Amino acid sequence: MEKTITIQQAAAELLAEHRKPLKSKELARMAQERKLVAPSMAKDPIQSLSQVLERNIRLDKGNKPRLIFVETEQGRAIAIPAWYEEKKPEPKVEKSENIAIGLSEDILNKVKLYQTSFNLPNMEEAIIQLVKKGLGATSQELIDRLKTELEGL
Repeated sequence: MEKTITIQQAAAELLAEHRKPLKSKELARMAQERKLVAPSMAKDPIQSLSQVLERNIRLDKGNKPRLIFVETEQGRAIAIPAWYEEKKPEPKVEKSENIAIGLSEDILNKVKLYQTSFNLPNMEEAIIQLVKKGLGATSQELIDRLKTELEGL
C-alpha cells in the first residue's frame, strides 16, 4: 500500500513543484493521478477533493501547510503565501552613544528648568527631548547657544 498525504499537503507539494498558482480542481486532479491522496469513494472524487481544499483555505481550518486564494487571469487560484508576502524591513535599532558637552551655567539652568517643567527624571532625558524636538520648545537664545556649543565639538 502506498503512503498518502492530505489534499492540503499534496496541493502544497504540487504548487512548489509548478511554482505558480493553480486552480483547486487542477490540484485535486494531479494529486489523484499521482496517487498522493487516498482513493476517494465519492461520486466525483476530484470535485470532492477540490471542495475540501477550498473549504480548508476559506475557513482556515486544516489549512496546513497554509495556502491562500489569489486572483489570476484565469480566475481564482490557490497559491503559497510566501509568493505574495512583502519582505518586511528589519526593525530599526536605535544606537546610543555617550557624549560630553560643556554647557554654560546659563544654558544648564535652562535645561534644568525644562526638566523640572516637564517632570523628567533626569537631565539626560531633558536634553534628549530637547534634541528630538529640534530644540523648538525653547527660546531662540537657548537654541543659538546650544548650536554654538555643539559646533565647538
